Formats: sequence, C-alpha cells, structure tokens
Amino acid sequence: AVRDTIEIIDGIHASTTRLSLKTQLERFGAIDICHKIGDPKEDTPWVRFRDPSAAQQAIDSIEKGDVLIDGVAIKAQWRGRKKEPPGGMKGRQGSSRDLFLETRNKERGGGGRGRSRSRSRRRSNSRGPQRRGQPAERRSPERRGGGGRSPERRDRSPERRDRSPDRRQ
Repeated sequence: AVRDTIEIIDGIHASTTRLSLKTQLERFGAIDICHKIGDPKEDTPWVRFRDPSAAQQAIDSIEKGDVLIDGVAIKAQWRGRKKEPPGGMKGRQGSSRDLFLETRNKERGGGGRGRSRSRSRRRSNSRGPQRRGQPAERRSPERRGGGGRSPERRDRSPERRDRSPDRRQ
C-alpha cells in the first residue's frame, strides 16, 4: 500500500483554516489534497502528498513536535486508503469532494426524493412564464376572431340598428 496520506488527529480546532494546515505541511512537498471541513472531531482532517517520501518527512517532523499550527503542535498518523482509485491519478481528481458529497448524502438519507422534487419545481418554473407571456390568439388558433359570437354581437349593437336604412325613412 502506498503511504502518501496522513490524518491529523490532534492540535487542530474548528477555527483552524484549511489554508493554514496546507501552508504548514507544503514545506515537506507538493500536496494533492488537503481535506479540512468544519469541526475536526466530526470530520478528521487529512492531507495527501503527491510524493510518499514527502508524507514520510511530514510524519517524522510531526512526531518530533516540529509542526505547529496556530501555536499548537499537531499529531498525525498514517491514513489507510478506503479503495484503490481506478486509473491511477485520474481517480484521484476530486476525491476530497466525492468524500464530502458521499458523507453528506448519507446524513441526508439518500437525497433522491429532494432531487426529483427540485427537478419538477424547476420544470414548472421554466414553463410557467412562457405560457403566461403568450397572447391568447397564439395559444389557441380557434379563438383568433375573439370567439364565434363576437361578430354577431357587434352587428346587433344599438348604434348599428339606429343607422340602418329601414329606420331612416
């Protein structure tokens, strides 16, 4: 197993930023992923180095108490891989985000229901204004004349009856 990932098990608080953790550990070598979200008691921070020898140097230095973050010496241990990523480096891309999304989805209990709900809401919102914005004659060609009875009603209007040739005599 490749040992390139360390877990920070002590010395980091919820207020510690991911950037401060990464900055302190980057001096040992390039970092692929620096994972630190929220409270370290709930979500253990971890760092994956590009080169396993850099991870080894970091662990050695941490064990000596030489790595301080916010004035506190941190403690770390090797982190085992859950699954070997398929395709080498390709599988590594976004794995921190994948882990976060996977954890979040487990807490929510799947999330399938919410997704379909939001999809249908999105669909109805996109159709609604289009339909409302169209003039009536575009919607139904039969109503173009304003309805079947309108022209007859105009012919029977009082003004027209008064002007008819029969009434003028």
